[in-house]
Amino acid sequence: MSDALDKVLKKVAEETMMECFSLLDSAEKDAMVLLDSEMREASSEAVEIIESAKRQAELERSRILSVAEVEARNEMLILVEEYVNMVIERAMEKLRHTPTMPDYRDAMKKLLLEGLNAVGSDVKVWTNARSIGLLRELAEEVSTSTGFKVYVDDEAIDCIAGLKVSSLDGKRVFDNTVEGRLRRLRPVLRREVAKLLAIE
Repeated sequence: MSDALDKVLKKVAEETMMECFSLLDSAEKDAMVLLDSEMREASSEAVEIIESAKRQAELERSRILSVAEVEARNEMLILVEEYVNMVIERAMEKLRHTPTMPDYRDAMKKLLLEGLNAVGSDVKVWTNARSIGLLRELAEEVSTSTGFKVYVDDEAIDCIAGLKVSSLDGKRVFDNTVEGRLRRLRPVLRREVAKLLAIE
């Protein structure tokens, strides 16, 4: 009986062991499938996180570059304005001495004719105190040559050189002073300085 019992016990133990191995094998396969699935899911999430981080980094980089470009452009525009102001100031300083230049008479005549053309009628003109005498001479000469009457106002204006021309009723005024001409040239100077600094 002991042999028969040992055989039965051995057989039950073997069957139990086989069942355990089978269960372990099945559990191991299920665990591997689950682990593989989890690994794929984790890998997919990691890729999404990495891609999201890359997109965020690119957006931040673009934002920083945009801000830097705007700041650089603003700095360049300030520099352009400084150079334009410097050019205008140098030109005005140089022109402060124009009444003593030999071609000043011709320049004043040209400015007066431009003013007459701009207004297109009889005119009243003003200039600085140093140039009133010259303007009176030119007024007679230009009145004769153009047929327009040119009246010189005795009241001097504050300008480096040049003149202001007005229709007799005051509705049309043409500022042909150095300051007025430089003011009209300011946009052109800005463009030229910008070209020199290569920001256009």
